[in-house]
Amino acid sequence: MRDKSSYSLSSDADAMFRLLVQSVTDYAIYMLAPDGTVISWNAGAERAKGYSAAEIVGQNFSNFYTAVDRAGGLPQRALGIALSDGKFEGQGWRIKKNGSRFWATVVIESVYSESGQLIGFAKVTRDLSEHKRKADELRETKDSLDLALGNMSQGLILFSGQEQVVLSNARMAELLGLPNERLKRGVRIAEILHDLYSALDLTPGEIQIEVQHTIGQFRAMTASGKGGQTELKWGGRSCVLNHSAKTEDGSWVTTVEDVTERRVIEDRISHLAHHDALTDLPNRMSFRNRLESLIAEASGGKVTVLYIDLDRFKPVNDTFGHTVGDAALKIVSKRMQAQLRRRDIVARLGGDEFAILLFDNASLEDVRVLASRLLRELSRVICIGDFQISLGASIGIAMASAGETDPDILLRNADLALYRAKASGRGHYRFYEPGMELVMQQRQDLEHDLRYAIYNNEFSIEYQPIVSSKSNRLSSIEALLRWNNARRGNVPPADFIPFAEEIGLMPQIGDWVLRTACREALNWPDHIVVSINLSPTQFSLPNFVQSVTDSLIEVGFPPNRLELEITETAMIRDIAAAGSTLSRIRALGILVALDDFGTGYSSLSLLRTMPFTRIKIDRSFVQDLDRRADASTIIQAVVSMGMGIGVAVTAEGVETEGQAETLTNLGCDNLQGYLFSRPLQRTHLSEWIKNNSLSHAGQKEGFLKNSHQAM
Repeated sequence: MRDKSSYSLSSDADAMFRLLVQSVTDYAIYMLAPDGTVISWNAGAERAKGYSAAEIVGQNFSNFYTAVDRAGGLPQRALGIALSDGKFEGQGWRIKKNGSRFWATVVIESVYSESGQLIGFAKVTRDLSEHKRKADELRETKDSLDLALGNMSQGLILFSGQEQVVLSNARMAELLGLPNERLKRGVRIAEILHDLYSALDLTPGEIQIEVQHTIGQFRAMTASGKGGQTELKWGGRSCVLNHSAKTEDGSWVTTVEDVTERRVIEDRISHLAHHDALTDLPNRMSFRNRLESLIAEASGGKVTVLYIDLDRFKPVNDTFGHTVGDAALKIVSKRMQAQLRRRDIVARLGGDEFAILLFDNASLEDVRVLASRLLRELSRVICIGDFQISLGASIGIAMASAGETDPDILLRNADLALYRAKASGRGHYRFYEPGMELVMQQRQDLEHDLRYAIYNNEFSIEYQPIVSSKSNRLSSIEALLRWNNARRGNVPPADFIPFAEEIGLMPQIGDWVLRTACREALNWPDHIVVSINLSPTQFSLPNFVQSVTDSLIEVGFPPNRLELEITETAMIRDIAAAGSTLSRIRALGILVALDDFGTGYSSLSLLRTMPFTRIKIDRSFVQDLDRRADASTIIQAVVSMGMGIGVAVTAEGVETEGQAETLTNLGCDNLQGYLFSRPLQRTHLSEWIKNNSLSHAGQKEGFLKNSHQAM
């Protein structure tokens, strides 16, 4: 407690004090009686609070406090503290005469007489409203800054011109994986980098090199006037550091953003862009890029590309479904990878096409051995669940010196060689040879012309009659596809149908043949059946039966007047699926013929299991009647077999009357060939039918005579 005597006033001191008080205008200085009543009032008080001395003297000083403070007893506590401690100091809101408030700093001291008697209290008040406003703004700014820094997803650190930490947020320490104290004010940037690189598997010397290198980068970027960006990886994180340009005092700000997840996504996207989604092998774009790089790096060494096309994959996919097909592709991919050296690359180009790039200088013999090994591996049975799948492959190979080729030429040559390998019967490999370009150009020209033929309606149908050997009556007519091209002329079917089948055009062409032949057959006598050949790809389509149904409905053609011919080759791809399709066809009332019987390997089993209504003996057996003694025996056996299962037999390729007589005697139900008529155009067919009308049919001799006249 202060010595009360030091606060006593003499008369001289009192006079001096009053003079001092009256001369001060920046402070409100006034005296309070022991009970808090205002007993003196200076100009500064009037200026601060708005009261004149006449208005306020005699009033209690509690009038200057807010209602809340008065209710809380603050004025009395302030006097109590000044009385007990000699002085009260505080800040708070005070009320002016006009009711407005201001922020005041207050000092109240107790005043005693020389005898130690309490006279009252001296009170000094200063208006600090402007100071408080600025302080509040500063605090709000700081709070906002702290809030922003604390909630940033980025780390932030401010470095001084001496490369020391000025401030940082908690996110920075979290991203860097460092304790908060390692980023406190005054820590040098070299210390921070040393901590980061120490967490890596580096020697002390390597750490020092990395620290100096990184600091050099930071200095160069921050001094450039534009700032810069670096990316660092540590502790499983990838972080991007953005550095501002230095200010005039040399300080700069570095922010750190965690891009780990972004980099993972970017890496995944990049991987997907360069790899096949199913097999995870490099894709076509990636393969070409690697090939281009290898050619640039090979410096005259040999570069080898192998193009691989799987055999029989489409039937597998169609029969067993895409799930099994995808599983087969994965197994095939692993088998190919297992045959390669570490640096060699196998890529999936799409569908059932793959490519291999051999990095090291492989000799011709090395490539031959590899190709043979690949063919052997890819022909091994693939077991997927309960399914056993046999594929196979064809391989085209192109080799060249790096300085003598470019990627596109090498890839084209490998593709040309692959085409020749497939043309050799599949299951083979072929090396590129000069001159293959001509074959490929011819192939491309033929494909172009075929597609144009579809668009330009260049296809037509000729019809060849089929007669009954017993009644001499016309029983059915086979529709035969023809193509007349402005440049090529009349193209033999054997020159374009297999190729159209290979490139996938036959389903579209076959659908046109079906609709056109049925539409034209509506003009024939009602008992005549139109017989149409099916292509293997057309027959294997999942919607084949529906397509046939739609065509009949569209044309308005009776199903019992339609016969579909299918070869053994088209069925042996999938016997079960073929049987199901044919059963559905028969359920519609459509007739089904087994074409070219005797040229395949499974004819007997097919006859027992498939719902055929006719067997067509291949023309080769008919031609052998004049050359081989056993030909008639074979035909007799086929006829007997047909009779045994209730299936009619037609002989194709009948050209002489002797052949016709022999076949009739052997029991063939129907005959077809040049003896009766060559294939006829629609207009000529109408004349032929008219001349050989059923209602005018005579003996066989007369029928044949009329037939020859119509040819």
